[in-house]
Order: sequence, then structure tokens, then C-alpha cells
Amino acid sequence: MAILGCSNSVAINLVVAVASLATGATARSKLCTSLAFVGHHSQVARRQTQSSRLFGGFGGVSSKDKKGKKKKGGGQQTVKKMTPQNAKKVKQQLLERYGGDLNVGTQERIDKYLNSLEPHMREAAELYKSITQFDALIAPMTPADRNRLIPPVQFEMVASDRAKLQSLMEEHKLTEIDLHNVFQQATWDASADAKATQADIVGGQMKPELQQRIDKACSFVVDATKTEGAIGKILDVGCGHGSIVKSLVDAGLEEPDMYVGLDLSSEMIKNAVERYGSARNGRTGKGRIFVADDFLAHDFSVYGNEDSNGIFDGVIFCSALHDLPDMIGSITKATSLLRPSGGKLVVVHAQGAQHVLGQHQANPVMVSRGLPTAAEWSEMIQDHPEWGLSLEQEPADPRSDGDLKNGYLTVLSKI
Repeated sequence: MAILGCSNSVAINLVVAVASLATGATARSKLCTSLAFVGHHSQVARRQTQSSRLFGGFGGVSSKDKKGKKKKGGGQQTVKKMTPQNAKKVKQQLLERYGGDLNVGTQERIDKYLNSLEPHMREAAELYKSITQFDALIAPMTPADRNRLIPPVQFEMVASDRAKLQSLMEEHKLTEIDLHNVFQQATWDASADAKATQADIVGGQMKPELQQRIDKACSFVVDATKTEGAIGKILDVGCGHGSIVKSLVDAGLEEPDMYVGLDLSSEMIKNAVERYGSARNGRTGKGRIFVADDFLAHDFSVYGNEDSNGIFDGVIFCSALHDLPDMIGSITKATSLLRPSGGKLVVVHAQGAQHVLGQHQANPVMVSRGLPTAAEWSEMIQDHPEWGLSLEQEPADPRSDGDLKNGYLTVLSKI
């Protein structure tokens, strides 16, 4: 998804940035756009030993109210926009928790997390970041521009960093996924409180046009739970603080225990449980499951059969797929979790593919690529017949009128 072509002025500006990478990993890190950039959804996480499975609201209310009448949406908590007075109070409390400035406070939390890492992990993460930045900076340049504008010593220094990183990874059995997830976890843990609280202030609603796009995507997933052969369960990958739970309920997800949400950040999951964990299915007594773990590593057999195959009617990536470190691996796992003959895989980003490309350009450490285009989806499906997918709805291409008007939405069906 790299931008092809590069003018001389752009190339020169890139070289100026690359030149400043020459003073060592610590100085290079200052070039990185703050990891606390605005994002809607968090990415799933890698845990060193085990996942954190939080069945929110033990002993909470069931999906019936005190009079025994079943609540709409399986006990969904009411989410209302705060009054101006309450909003002002909550905003002030939030600012106090972040030291008076959300951006500065978030970055301080990120730095604290990174500084708490074991020395070898901290060094590997720093090298990974600087190398990723360098690669992204020169990616738009033609080979001729690179040779003409970048001193050979720059490539030599990056080559040296690559060798150091490779040595650390081999010695400590690290992968690029581990290093990618370091920055994901640091960022989303640091911003979870702010994002969840800001969502509370506006009643969990985005701008109307963006909310409509999310609602539409959720309807595809929920509809899959109502077709012949349905299992009655959906998976929300990168669920964050439960930002689409309300949309799923509004779309007709009938009971809380039909939902499993998975995310990198234990702090995001904590916020999700606080907001959406108490509702219960009045018949089974079970509620929503929120899990802090790496999607690629998580054992899903606990939700279905022993081999984890075919246990969900629908899997949705809402503003999440681009945050995952291995897109092909993530799609492969998602398709294995879908039931055959009608399972739905939905990928949505309300702000569109072009917005994601902007995130990638601003912060390649967090967003390693853009979202797949329609042509890329077709090619991937052809290259991976084991997925058993058909492209039901194609996404609009970046920079197109469709992307601007409708955002990014891909719907795939399990054959």
C-alpha cells in the first residue's frame, strides 16, 4: 500500500528527516509521531503467559428487570449523552487523571510502559521502531532518488541496526509480532481511560454519518446469527472499550452471551467490562465475554469445539484489521473461526481507507499498512482457496468518492 512515485521536493524533505536518524536510536525515536494518535479501536494483544478472560459483572443483573420483564437487547445498559454540566465535570476529572493534558498525559503513560520493559525488550523495540520509520520514510522514493539523495552511511547505519535487532530477536526468541504488539499495548493501555470516558460523554455515539456506517456493518454480522445453521455467537476483534456493543444490540443481537470481544489492551477490556459486562441472558445466566489477548495466539476452543473451527456466525474487525501485525494470518484465523455456509467476515472503518493510509504515513510503527482494496481482496481469495470465502461487498478504493461518502466496508461470506 506504499504510495508510488516521489517528487524531488518530497524526496529532499524525506532525506532531511532520514538524516536526523543518524544520531542513534534514542534521538531517532523522537521522529516518531506520538503513539497516542487518534484511533477508534484497539488491536488484539499478545500476553506472555496467558490471556486475561474477564466475564464482567459476576452477580450482576440478569436480562430481566426487577419486575421480571425481559429487557430489549438482553439487558443492554442504557447509554445516554451526558448533560453539559455532567460532561464538564467528567472532562475535568479526566484531565486531572492525565495530568492536565490528554496528549501529554497519554505519551507519559506510553513512555512509562516502555521504560518498564526488560532491557533487551526495550532495546529491541527501539531498534524496531527506528528501522520501521526509516523504511517507511524511503518507501515512496524511487531507487534513483534514494541513491542520489541518501548518503551511503545512512544505509550502513540501518543495516547495522538490523543486524543488532536480528541478534536480539534470535537470542531472546522474539518475533516482529512481539515487537509490534509492544507499541500497540503501550498505546491502547495508555489511551483506554481517555477514549472510554470521551465515548461516555457523547453517549457512545459517533458523528451521525460515521455511526450509520458502523451500524450498517454490525447488521451484517448480526444477520448471520439468524440464518439457517446459525450458532448464535459473534466475535468482535479489537473490541476496545466495547465501542460497537450498542450498535450490535441495536442491530438485533438478542442476548449478551452471543458476544465475545477480544482486544490487546487489558485496560480497554477493563473499561468494556465496566460498561457492558453486567448484562445477562435470563435463560442461561451467562453474559458477554471480554478477553485481553493476542488474536493470533488466542485459543478459541473454549467457546466451541476442540479445534476452534466454525464456532462463530460472524467475525467483525471494526477499525482494527490495519492494526494487526499479520494481515494474512489474521484473515486466515478469522475464516477458520467462521461456521461454513453463511458465516460472515466483516471489515469496517467508518472514516475510510484513505484515513487509514494517512495513519500509516504518520505512524508506520502502529499502522504497518493500509486496508486491502477490492482488487487485493480478490487476489487474496484466489491465492487462499482454503479460506473458502466469497466477496459479497467490495470496499471503495482510497481517495474515491465512495470511500469519502461511505467509508470502508468489506463483507465476505463463508462458502
